[in-house]
Amino acid sequence: MLGLLRLRRENGDRWSREDDLPLVRTKFGRILELVQGRDVLDVGCIGGPGVVDLEQTSHGRLAKAARSLLGIDVAASEIERRQEQGCDVVVADAESFHLGRKFDVIIAADLIEHLGNSGAFLERAGEHLRPGGLLCIVTPNALSLNNALKSLAGLRVRVNAEHTCWYDRTTLRQLLARYGFQPVEEYWQDDQTHPLTTLALRLRRNLAAHLIVIAGRSKTEAV
Repeated sequence: MLGLLRLRRENGDRWSREDDLPLVRTKFGRILELVQGRDVLDVGCIGGPGVVDLEQTSHGRLAKAARSLLGIDVAASEIERRQEQGCDVVVADAESFHLGRKFDVIIAADLIEHLGNSGAFLERAGEHLRPGGLLCIVTPNALSLNNALKSLAGLRVRVNAEHTCWYDRTTLRQLLARYGFQPVEEYWQDDQTHPLTTLALRLRRNLAAHLIVIAGRSKTEAV
């Protein structure tokens, strides 16, 4: 015990308490506020195949709020179907897109954990943002309650077969900084559908299912 206390004194930064970020229930509540009347790019706009009611998709909700909305995705057949339904969407890769225009807000919801090269995406996003523009990222929290409990119990943590990585708040911040971004707003997000989850998150918000980061270009990049 004395050794542990000494370690805390000698390496205070390793034992510092996590900032108490706000906890929200919805992924898009704040994002829908930010896109009001702005030109928006939705990267990974399909979200999943076979969705019939477009108004129920995140892309459909963004379209109602934004001044203009362009969506990109690699799912060519789904893009074609959305085009037939009147959506402004095109086939493009999140790691290599060149659209010839800039945007006020770029949305990457449940996307970055699917990529093989997240840095390439951030470079593309930076090139397509107007001065003062915002990048909104929603991604699963590597240190969520579900993952923590399963790890403690020695159970396998289920991972989406399309996911290549997980981020916690620290690693996502470090990645953003490498590519000239800095967070301006951060939130924990969890639907809190189970009473035990609600109780746990009252004690530790950083166990939430998702992390939302709204970032702008750093001052050195903006010069």
